[in-house]
Amino acid sequence: MTDSTALRIEFASADDAHLVHRIMRDAYAEYDGVLTPPSGAVSETVEDVRAAMAKGGAVLAWDGAEAVGSARYEWHPDYLYVGRVAVIPAYRGQGIGSALMRRIEELARDQGCGEIRLGVRMALPGNLAFYQSLGYEVVKIEPHPKGGDDVAWMGKRL
Repeated sequence: MTDSTALRIEFASADDAHLVHRIMRDAYAEYDGVLTPPSGAVSETVEDVRAAMAKGGAVLAWDGAEAVGSARYEWHPDYLYVGRVAVIPAYRGQGIGSALMRRIEELARDQGCGEIRLGVRMALPGNLAFYQSLGYEVVKIEPHPKGGDDVAWMGKRL
């Protein structure tokens, strides 16, 4: 268990792609075989993560020397896209996901970006509620490109 004074959020380097990948895989493992279509997170490689990070970046949450959470982001002309927000299951419910999102929001504001967008599978109502609790609003719902589910596209003006 972490206490808020020990938690720190840092920007990940390309050399940290293996950590971002490991955390994502640990966090998304519960969706393997559950979601239709399957989450792309369960099949991503470290190289896939490194390539995604090159389009923007990632942040890591640290509890002392242990990396316990991560999130990736990608810059677009009018907004910052956030994806693959992940917290290791044993560390959930401690505000780590919220801290990751706050750090990315700070980054966006610091760079003069006024909006963050993200997508949430409708089959994951807990995730939808989490982002709504942080002030994100559903701006549209559309079918998942691979069928079988809908995606809620959410946004937050900063």
